[in-house]
Amino acid sequence: MPIYVSYLAEGSDEVSTGVRAVVPVESSPQAQRGAFFALVDLYGLPDVELLTERVLSAMQRTYYSERGTQSQVITETARRAQAIIAAEVERLSTPWRAGVVCAGILADRLALIGVGSAFALLTNEDGSVSVFPPDRLAMHQRGEPTALTLWPLHRQKLSASTAMLAASGAWLDLVPIRTLAGTVAYVEAETCIDAADGLREQAGRNDTPGLIMVIEPDPAPGASSPASSSGEATLPPPSSTDRSAGGLPTALNASPPLVRAPDVPPTGDVRPAAFSTAEPLPDVPERARFEAPPNRLHPSDIVSPRVKPAEQPAKRPLQPPWRGGLAAAFVSRLALLREFAASMLPERTQALATPLMAEASSSTAVPVSPSSPPSKVRPALEALVLPPPATGGRARLFITLAVILLCLIPAVVGTLYWRQAAVGAAEAEQLVKLAEARYATAVQALDQEDTTAARALLTEAAAFVRRAEEISGRTERSAELMQLIERDRMAVERITFLYGLTIPLIAFPPERAPQQLMVIGPDIYILDSGRNEILYYRLGPDGESLTSPDAQIVLRMGDTVGGVTVGMPIDLAWQPPIPGYDDKSSLLVLDDNNRIFRYNHQVDGASFLRFGDGSQWIKATQIETYLGRLYVADEGANQIYRYEAGNYSNPIAWFQAPTLVNLSNLAAMRIDGDIWLLYKDGKVVRYRSGEQLPFGLDNSIAPPAEGTDLWVGQDGDDAIYLVDRLLERILVFDKETGAYLEQFQAAESAPLHNLKAIFVDRAHNVQYILAGNNLFQERLPR
Repeated sequence: MPIYVSYLAEGSDEVSTGVRAVVPVESSPQAQRGAFFALVDLYGLPDVELLTERVLSAMQRTYYSERGTQSQVITETARRAQAIIAAEVERLSTPWRAGVVCAGILADRLALIGVGSAFALLTNEDGSVSVFPPDRLAMHQRGEPTALTLWPLHRQKLSASTAMLAASGAWLDLVPIRTLAGTVAYVEAETCIDAADGLREQAGRNDTPGLIMVIEPDPAPGASSPASSSGEATLPPPSSTDRSAGGLPTALNASPPLVRAPDVPPTGDVRPAAFSTAEPLPDVPERARFEAPPNRLHPSDIVSPRVKPAEQPAKRPLQPPWRGGLAAAFVSRLALLREFAASMLPERTQALATPLMAEASSSTAVPVSPSSPPSKVRPALEALVLPPPATGGRARLFITLAVILLCLIPAVVGTLYWRQAAVGAAEAEQLVKLAEARYATAVQALDQEDTTAARALLTEAAAFVRRAEEISGRTERSAELMQLIERDRMAVERITFLYGLTIPLIAFPPERAPQQLMVIGPDIYILDSGRNEILYYRLGPDGESLTSPDAQIVLRMGDTVGGVTVGMPIDLAWQPPIPGYDDKSSLLVLDDNNRIFRYNHQVDGASFLRFGDGSQWIKATQIETYLGRLYVADEGANQIYRYEAGNYSNPIAWFQAPTLVNLSNLAAMRIDGDIWLLYKDGKVVRYRSGEQLPFGLDNSIAPPAEGTDLWVGQDGDDAIYLVDRLLERILVFDKETGAYLEQFQAAESAPLHNLKAIFVDRAHNVQYILAGNNLFQERLPR
């Protein structure tokens, strides 16, 4: 079911203060626990930012590692947070506040529990709003301090649209409770972000943690979700298997993406927003200050529904203090100085008007009758007579004012830049603190031998440090932290250095641009997009050197083969012998004109492969063979056509309705019984019998930044090799589960710069790596 989330506290780098939202991908083990949402509110404790991140990470780790029912797991998660906070506050003598809310959503069930001073408002099936813990409002009105106690566990079935507000106890002092409850009662998926903006505006601050969540039931088949019409993004449901248009699955620790819907004024008879400032809600009666309010508030007690709201005043965005303070003061001083200088200038109007008026009085007037058309001849302008230049004290005054203005402008600009630098330094400091918190939690995960969580935390910590260095540059603190992160990341990511990338097997000249390779026994074929040629090399008897360093050109653009002109080659495939049809193996070459050519080095040379329906391909970009069959990926038609062995006249559309496929930006296609598709953004999709399988890569490792090639192991090799061109690495995953196995990187310098393709020869335990203008031959480490 779709989940819409908006944050009440604005953070940096899309990270909200004190809030953690997790939706694991379906294929991961964490998906058995569903979605997890947590809020931590701490005040008066030392190192609040670090402690908050430590508590959130401990809660997330407990929720996804503890065994038992959902009630037992969510309760143990809250107890874990309670124990960490209790250990910190027991030695404090100053006032403090601590509150925790954690919620788990599994299928159509929600479990809610908390600790301390935080609170939650949750809608029920009848539209009423419940308060958790039940005695929170009564304790707040009596002014009683909240102890670090555990709330009663609440479980609820999500049979209808449900809204929840989880927030710090400080919100009860910032915004009236009726406004908070009214927001929860009437918020919808389309207004989730606006609700958070309205509450922040009424509170007058944006640093108090909280979140608003709207959980919608699964839409009926064929119905469009609210997000499709409003432009707002949702968290993908834990049970969803359709990732064809959503990119990679949501990362385990990533915050949900939020996209603000366009501001459109409401029309017609709509419900008033509970956070509207146009119609203030009535104050709580005097008796309510002494009586405990009920745990359940009905919407009729909050606002009157179906009432047209008054025209709302325009929202005034929160601005940094320097925009209305120092800069405004300088602008006002400049305005006063300009008025004073204007009063000292000579009266130019009178000096200019006198001679012109005198000339006009002495000229001859031209009479114009009412019936005659106006003249189109423009009168000549008289020369402009300038006033005499100022002299003496007046001239010195003007020069002094000009000098003052020239001095003030750099001062104002410099001050504004200084303030911006100060704001950037504070943001960088906050990011470094978040990175330190993530790193500390990763160390704890390593101590518990939880390498999956440690990899994810170290990846986030490194991202925070890089972001901080982009803002304020590298400091001794960030450099030292990055060194610690990289040291531990090397261990948990199982990085294997390739020490043989020193002398390439083939060094291509600069005018060539090798893009793909095919290795069949001792034969090596290279697709060169620089000269649009197919090159052929042969390995010597030792298997580690070439019989000749010079390439043989077997096919090039512009050649005429079988009466057909060869276009620009774009993909290669290998066709083994087909019993009963062709007793020779051949290299297949696809060009950009939707034509396939066949090349046999030993007997026939190049020939044209004729298809009876070749004209129906719109934009063929990939070809592959499996068990004698030929597969053609038509990116223009979003279809893969299969041709049976030796029969190229009757294609079979591999994808059948209602399967929807998007083949745009396809980087590689591989087949091992299943069809594997690699997209240029690094996403890997797996299909079987025309249907997509629930497969996803382990997200505890940073996903590929730019995928260029994919190799799928066969004959006992249960791994897939993914080429990441941008980060210059080869990632290895288990092809059944998607679990991360290891990665290959260069040991020194940058031999893998512009990494393009890989070919794994498991029979000889070697891999061929095409990077830049070099082809390397390297032993497989495992």
